[in-house]
Amino acid sequence: MRAINKVIYFLKSRRIKSGKSVLLFSFLQRLLIGITANIVGPLIPLIAGNLEVGLDYIGITISIGTFALLITSMSAGFLLEYFGYKKVILSGELLIISGFLGLLFAHSYIIFTIAYLVFQLGVGILMMSTLSLVGNHYFESKSKSILVTNIGLTLGAVVAPLLASLIAYINSEWQNVFLYFIFPQFILAIFLIFLKTSLKDRNVISFKSFISTNKVIASHTYIILCCLIAFLYNSTMQTFYTWFTSYFSTLNIGLDKSSLILAVYTVAILLGMFAKNFFVKYLEEKKLLLISISLSFVLLLLAFLTPNLIGKIVLIFLYGITVAGNFSLTFSMGLNIGSKFTNIVSGLLHTSTNLGAIIFQYLSGYLSEYVSANSVLYIDLTLLFILIIVVAVINKRELRYLSKSIDIV
Repeated sequence: MRAINKVIYFLKSRRIKSGKSVLLFSFLQRLLIGITANIVGPLIPLIAGNLEVGLDYIGITISIGTFALLITSMSAGFLLEYFGYKKVILSGELLIISGFLGLLFAHSYIIFTIAYLVFQLGVGILMMSTLSLVGNHYFESKSKSILVTNIGLTLGAVVAPLLASLIAYINSEWQNVFLYFIFPQFILAIFLIFLKTSLKDRNVISFKSFISTNKVIASHTYIILCCLIAFLYNSTMQTFYTWFTSYFSTLNIGLDKSSLILAVYTVAILLGMFAKNFFVKYLEEKKLLLISISLSFVLLLLAFLTPNLIGKIVLIFLYGITVAGNFSLTFSMGLNIGSKFTNIVSGLLHTSTNLGAIIFQYLSGYLSEYVSANSVLYIDLTLLFILIIVVAVINKRELRYLSKSIDIV
């Protein structure tokens, strides 16, 4: 309690202001999400063994959790318009803390699934809300600021497999890891309470009007293409990360070592985010996206075909650099239709990403259990190939801005 009181006193004395503090809060929150949301994937072999279920059952749980992300992404835009950022984000933080407590005592498959569902509901709210918050505050430099806040998410993805490797090495119960994240999540909730934003909360008078505006934006050809890119890209990223250690287990590489290789891959993604943050100043977003996806397909194909383990790791590292940051670019491209549509665009893109993850996470788990652990690589290569075609199409499209007469009232 003394530590918490000190934090509260510090925040009151500083009177957290809008601007950089918004980016800092979003960065820290997405860092914590990056660790906790990604820790489950590397731990799948341990979780499945501990709960005495097959990989297909874990795939079902992950798909159920991703369905929760889908629900929140579909509703968060309206909730943000109606209740404002603070209330919505705080509710997400409370759901995550509840999920942590549930996972801490998850000693059966049913409890694990329910706790993971609650946790993912909170993750979904925070993933969309924090990104939308930054997009609204930094619209003039949206590409760079979105990439910066997503670096926190990527950094968390680097830490997650290292923790998984440590858990496997010390032979600790996997549930214990969630105990250590309750306190930092609570601190961020306090941070949020004292955070001041430059945005005025808008009340939605008519739900019908909000849905009508949503339909107009969702029918925009440019947004449809952005949603398709988000659908394909996130499906690739989520399945590759989640089933990474399961794939390497077929090569007789234990969890402690495969988690370290996964950490190398996520470090590459982090480096790729910094690289994208540099190149976006010199290349148009959609051109950078096309180059990135094309290189990613070639490198992943070579990594799959290479029998040598060292060569495979090097190619996966290079793949991580090229594939990184493409959702940030897509989100920034979607915001080009107008700054006042940030929440709706964010909702549509996050809905697309979660819909893809629901389908392909289950498919990856099912095929990994009953066909081959290589199945996830076949899926990802196919998704990347289709993605190249879609990005090539959007490079040929001219952006048509939405009429300024469209309002959310």
